[in-house]
Amino acid sequence: MPDDRVLLTGVSGFIGKHVALALLGAGYRVRGTVRSAEKGRAAVAALAEAGGAVDRLEIVEAYLSADAGWDAAAEGCRFVLHTASPFPMRQPRDRRALVPVARGGALRVVRAALKAGAERLVLTSSVAAITYGHERRAEPRFGETDWSDTESRSISAYAVSKTEAERGAWESVEGTGLQLVAINPSLVLGPLLGGEAGTSAKLIQMMMTGRMPVVPNVSFGIVDARDVAAAHVAALTASGASGHRFILSGGVLTLIELAGIIAREYPEFARRLPRYTLPDALIRAAAMVVPPARALVGELGRRKILVSEPAERILGLSFRSPRIAVTATAESLLAAGLVRRP
Repeated sequence: MPDDRVLLTGVSGFIGKHVALALLGAGYRVRGTVRSAEKGRAAVAALAEAGGAVDRLEIVEAYLSADAGWDAAAEGCRFVLHTASPFPMRQPRDRRALVPVARGGALRVVRAALKAGAERLVLTSSVAAITYGHERRAEPRFGETDWSDTESRSISAYAVSKTEAERGAWESVEGTGLQLVAINPSLVLGPLLGGEAGTSAKLIQMMMTGRMPVVPNVSFGIVDARDVAAAHVAALTASGASGHRFILSGGVLTLIELAGIIAREYPEFARRLPRYTLPDALIRAAAMVVPPARALVGELGRRKILVSEPAERILGLSFRSPRIAVTATAESLLAAGLVRRP
């Protein structure tokens, strides 16, 4: 209902800012967590520039790795939205390196929500918690009952952290009465808020600046950040949403297909964009000596089918196409001066 207060963790992140803008637009009061006052000021400025009603936005500091501040942050909040999680561009060698912060942070947020008497917790998970580590699986369809195999040698540290964090949240709310909804987006692209490129947008930035002349034969589901935000807001109150894991994907593209969209929309960048796909054998050979390449091996040549129909049916979503999401990202990078025209 209008004027209900929502705790939104990670309000300064790419997804967090979009969710905050959607919440403010829906009439909620938002208490957003950040890691520093500087990030808080930047988030407020970005949301104000985007037309957000920042007079209903409150900023507090809290760290996923520390207990302090979470109970106070959640106090008086009817709903909790947990978007904060580590997502480094370069994956650490230790596959469990991100787990303490990701899982520990999720558990701290659950405990704070329980203490505050919150009605529902919406957790930003990822398809990384669903589709990875299944290199021997022939079935291409993945749905909410599937989980990534964290014991697989091919799984990335990020996928391990998202899987462990989400599992921890489900285990923690069991028998408590706190309703939990997981939102599992694929690769999130779309317009930047505040002119800062997050990890996902940097993929497009690297392509448009010529730093990715060739790409592996892998594909990703793609979803627009505005649809991700709409899913989070709908999940707060949607009847029948509690207990579900909602996959969000507007469609699947290979990296070379993604580059093709940019080339068609911005032909002046064609010479910078990747035009060739690396042979699978080369990636497999590299994986023997370059640990980060191992995460690609299980994905080579696989075009997964991501079952997103429940998000359309229960949350009322209508997904934008990958072309719209990719183009909006490219437009934002150009507008922010993060990519310069040839």
